[in-house]
Amino acid sequence: MTTVTQQLAAADWVAARLPAELVHLDAAAAGRPSVAALEAEVRHLHAEAARGGYVAEAEAAPLVDAGRAALGALVGLGGVAFSDGAGSAFATLLQSWPLPPGARIGTVASEYGGNAKVLEQLAGLRGWTLVPLPVDGLGRVTGVPACDLVTFPHVASQRGVVQPVEEVLASGVPLLLDVAQSLGQTPVPAGCAAYVGTSRKWLCGPRGTAFLAADPAWLPRLETPPTLTPYEDLRRFDTQEAHVAGRAGLAVAAQEWTPEVLPVVHARAAYARRVLAETPWQVVEPVDEPTGITTLTGGDPLATRAALLERGLLVSAVPTTRSADLAAPVLRVSTAAWTQEHELDALAASLRGLTS
Repeated sequence: MTTVTQQLAAADWVAARLPAELVHLDAAAAGRPSVAALEAEVRHLHAEAARGGYVAEAEAAPLVDAGRAALGALVGLGGVAFSDGAGSAFATLLQSWPLPPGARIGTVASEYGGNAKVLEQLAGLRGWTLVPLPVDGLGRVTGVPACDLVTFPHVASQRGVVQPVEEVLASGVPLLLDVAQSLGQTPVPAGCAAYVGTSRKWLCGPRGTAFLAADPAWLPRLETPPTLTPYEDLRRFDTQEAHVAGRAGLAVAAQEWTPEVLPVVHARAAYARRVLAETPWQVVEPVDEPTGITTLTGGDPLATRAALLERGLLVSAVPTTRSADLAAPVLRVSTAAWTQEHELDALAASLRGLTS
């Protein structure tokens, strides 16, 4: 259940956005940024036009650094480096990680497709061994064999199930955790060796911005990327040619986000799973799984997604290329704090109508 305080805080967070022009059930792809985040981007673009890109970047440094601190606090670390996407951040960290030939990296079949390719390519080049982690029927990790590093998405793109991070950390193996899909929709545990995340999903920041973070104990051991940078701290991993306006928008979004939205997100998802279970589609997630993602199987996701959009209902169709553990595409519904129960009722009615 959500408290009155949580409901009010979530309502304020939702009210900070422009009105939606359709039923937006796709925060797992791209959330709805606030007016303040949009204005921060526009202000910076005007500053670039008026005073030049590098002057504007210097002027934006205090805001951007406040964003670093806010994002670092969300993952339990002091600060972050900025990238253009979570996949780029993942590749940067993995290439920099101190792993010798013969190192063993624990992975899961539900790994994001792009990250899986990076893992395979680097393993081949550097003589690493990729070790499949044991999982249950929903893809949750159930154990950690002897490894030098473990990496997986905290919540996968194609399934709204939370990985047991604390249990993995208890094994003592360093964990590089991908929070691109989880940060903003479920609590992210502290204590990982490193994190990668994005702006555009549940944090509702701009597209084209992302971040990485590493425990300070690991920082001296990470190989510096081959770029010219004056920094010795984590900022040496910043993407050098950057969409600074996007970083300004992300800084605002990260500071606006509040954990009070989480119970509301989870309550809406539980309602979604109950009403969508009454359609011809099959719901994958347990009703009370603490995420905002509901995935559906049993129909044609691509055609259904297009038909729903014509009716003003925005969802995602997730292709099999997204993950090695997908035998068929799935329909993905992501319920954010702005989602209303009557919208989910309308979605369920449309799915029944389209199927019949």
